[in-house]
Amino acid sequence: MTKLIHSFEMVVSFLNNISAKISAALLFLMMILTFSDVTGRFLWRPVTGTYELTYLWLALIVFLSLGYTQQKKGHISVGVLIDKLSVRGQAVVDIITYLIMLSILGLMSRQTFLYAQQISNNVTGDLRLPVYMFVIACAIGILLYALTVILDILKALRKVVNPNES
Repeated sequence: MTKLIHSFEMVVSFLNNISAKISAALLFLMMILTFSDVTGRFLWRPVTGTYELTYLWLALIVFLSLGYTQQKKGHISVGVLIDKLSVRGQAVVDIITYLIMLSILGLMSRQTFLYAQQISNNVTGDLRLPVYMFVIACAIGILLYALTVILDILKALRKVVNPNES
């Protein structure tokens, strides 16, 4: 069981790291694009499509970084009551929380893929970029987040079975 969890963790970690690097690159590109657009406006030559790329990239930055943030335990959590429980009790609460998260993420992913199908013919105004590709990338980010939550469920189950094991 431990080998399986470790192997799954390596795959999920690899995918989340790639996703985080894509998010970081998009953030850097968005910064350069915004700077170029502001400078261009000053010189009466703004960059066409800046607004479109900014909102599309921002969605990708957010959704593609969720799994990595979960992996690094970077989401905000308040453990005033939970910290008073035993290791096993904390793991049980974690499992319940993760199962709720997983069900919500499953619904989000499904609906996002369905939405991508609905808007398959939509393009952006200036650059004529197909919007569905960005929506699918967001759905992939949600799936990576869900995989990370599944990994956290497996780790919490291991703590319930053997609270002394890390």
